[in-house]
Amino acid sequence: MIILQQLLKLIKSYRMKLKFSFLASLISFVSFAQSAPAYYSGINFSKTKNELKNDLATLITTTHTQTISYSAGLASLFKTSDADPENPSNMLLIYGSQSSGTHQRSRPYTGQWNREHVYAKSKGTPNLGESGPGSDGHHLRPADNTLNSTRGSLLFDDGTGATAYKTSRGGWYPGAEWKGDVARILMYMYVRYNSRCLPLNITMNPATYSSDFPDILLKWNIEDPVSDFERQRNNVVAGIQKNRNPFIDNPYLATVIWGGPSAQNTWPDTFNGGTTADTEAPSTPLNLVSTGATANTVSLSWTASTDNIGVTGYDIYVDNVLKTSVSANSGTVTGLTSSTQYSFYVVAKDAAGNRSGDSAAILVTTPGPGNPGEEEPSCGIENFETITDVTSTYSAKEWLNKGITWTATNARTDKQVYIDGDSNKAICIRKGSLKSSTISGGIGSLTVKTYLPFSDASGNYTLKVNGVAKGQIPYSKTAATVTINDINVSGNIVIELVDDVTSNRVSFDNLSWTCYSKLATEDSSAKNQKLSIYPNPVKNNQFYISGIDKNETVKIYSLSGQLVQTIDKVEDKGKVNLHKLPKGAYVVKTKNQSSKIIVE
Repeated sequence: MIILQQLLKLIKSYRMKLKFSFLASLISFVSFAQSAPAYYSGINFSKTKNELKNDLATLITTTHTQTISYSAGLASLFKTSDADPENPSNMLLIYGSQSSGTHQRSRPYTGQWNREHVYAKSKGTPNLGESGPGSDGHHLRPADNTLNSTRGSLLFDDGTGATAYKTSRGGWYPGAEWKGDVARILMYMYVRYNSRCLPLNITMNPATYSSDFPDILLKWNIEDPVSDFERQRNNVVAGIQKNRNPFIDNPYLATVIWGGPSAQNTWPDTFNGGTTADTEAPSTPLNLVSTGATANTVSLSWTASTDNIGVTGYDIYVDNVLKTSVSANSGTVTGLTSSTQYSFYVVAKDAAGNRSGDSAAILVTTPGPGNPGEEEPSCGIENFETITDVTSTYSAKEWLNKGITWTATNARTDKQVYIDGDSNKAICIRKGSLKSSTISGGIGSLTVKTYLPFSDASGNYTLKVNGVAKGQIPYSKTAATVTINDINVSGNIVIELVDDVTSNRVSFDNLSWTCYSKLATEDSSAKNQKLSIYPNPVKNNQFYISGIDKNETVKIYSLSGQLVQTIDKVEDKGKVNLHKLPKGAYVVKTKNQSSKIIVE
């Protein structure tokens, strides 16, 4: 009864309309998960290698009794088979790894996407076309239009990280979350369509374990285990086509047929050997801190978690509600309200769905009127939307935005270098610089989003203010928002981002800066200082404060001007309790005074 209830809940969440016979088959799959399900009852699993492969080919071919049309049929299928489990009105896009832009992972069904032939049509013998293997539901996946075009018919190649990209050898790395999916799709295509979909025609790596099968797919089959999303997709497609992908049902079948290191064996009562399911959760993320905040965003970073196989991503929670997911140990939460305090914590996850414990929560207040860190009118934002010279060639650019003239050397501005989708402009610079005209109001901190749109190495741009280096801006194949705090230059300034060493092609977007604010970084002058805080350094997140009026409000700020805690009705010589703040320096502000503290 519990199994049936879970299945009914699953079906409802995906808005599936299933016949009773399919529901019965699903119950069979759940109930007898330790041995091969009834679908495989005619298979002799004492066979190995080509004998087993041929028997599976006969099974998945003879049971493939329904076909799906390339246009309307696949569009209808994807709405259910590829629905995002956390947001069923969205679809998960293959090769996606980010919250927005070309590499967006979850996108509304009504958004822009197209059909990705994981086994590139032109690599088939002959061309796969848009019927038969070219419209098989187990084969095609929804993908971002631009990313699909970038992949084209590139052969699959190994790589690292969550983001899909063209490798230095001219191959295609699908990203950490999708490489196992790709491997099991190509295994299915080879067994189902034989010589028309030869796996050696679609991969770049050698075949040492089996002469007809590439090592890379056996490797990916192990490194990226079958996910719940993949299993659900297999069930939905099977409900229409009537055949299944055996390598999703049991990845160990690949080991039995083609050899190599042992994959996970989900049918231990049928086979001896293989590995068991991964049940070990990642370690809990540590040292969560805020690295920057605007009126509507908060940037976070933390110490990366570890896992016995590998961490695939992190979920960021705001006020105990999942807000966004990222693949690296940093991220920016958007859509917040100014002058509002929020609680943040992070959870790590792995490919098998194991989740770590919650990180320690931190409190961050977004800047607003009256708070240090508030953006004054002379501070600003450069979003590159006023660039009119949109070209794919690298050349000098100049444009005007909000009274500031910007110049870029050796830059391109076409859609291929955008970070957050085709409607949000960005600029890509190769061995050049981005420079402002003179700006008033000084600078306290600077924030910018970076991304490598092409196959270049990670590195750093140098931030200069008035010609003086003030920090390094890292960039990689993972889009990231970077904040450099404590710049603190007053008066007129010129901002410059420069890399005159490498030829890496780096995209920039959402550049912003705060005005110089003496309050955020300096104590009140000694002449007017009556405020006394003890002990300082602060121990056990407690201190006593004197030199204030009765029932004063005490506010705690980070050195970058972020309000991290407010304590009301504090008495002179009273005790102040802090919210387990991370170790470091802070500013204590009362009605008329301020002073630095060190939290140990």
